[in-house]
Amino acid sequence: MPSYCDISQIDSGKLTALNSGSWVVGDSGITDDDAACYASYQLGSARSKLDASLSDIYQPDNSKSATFDSNYQTTMLTGIVWAALGTTVLYYAFTKI
Repeated sequence: MPSYCDISQIDSGKLTALNSGSWVVGDSGITDDDAACYASYQLGSARSKLDASLSDIYQPDNSKSATFDSNYQTTMLTGIVWAALGTTVLYYAFTKI
């Protein structure tokens, strides 16, 4: 995740306070640097999710929905081929006997 600092360096007590959302800089030992690092981490993770969603929109050939659609179409086509083969085998079995 793009961030200008490493969130793992923030103390777990401070990180809990930051996650709760009810913190003030200077409260619970939270410094401006800790708050800025946490904000950068949150923005980076939100941006990663947004980028993944946009790639699905702008590159439909590589998206999950395109993969599922391709698998569905392959399954349906395989079923049609098997039905045609089975019908042909039954036709020749009953006409030649």
